[in-house]
Amino acid sequence: MRNFSIAGVAALALGLAACSAETGERTEAAAESAGDDIEANVDAAGQAVDNAMDDVEASIDGTAKDLDAKADRAGDNIEREWDEAERDAARETN
Repeated sequence: MRNFSIAGVAALALGLAACSAETGERTEAAAESAGDDIEANVDAAGQAVDNAMDDVEASIDGTAKDLDAKADRAGDNIEREWDEAERDAARETN
């Protein structure tokens, strides 16, 4: 009877060890999967930040071009007005 008890305890211990190993493998697999998910999320977030920065850069470039064009037009208007003022002054002195 005692041998049966020892054999039963040994079988239980082996079963627990196998269960523990399986649980450990599942835990490791779950942790690896979670790590992969985190890595994918970080990559996606990084890409979103890169895309946002590209959009900001494009917007700034567009605004700079608009301002440059407006400054050119303002300069052209000032030059035209200056030329007109010179012509008026020349006519008044003649």
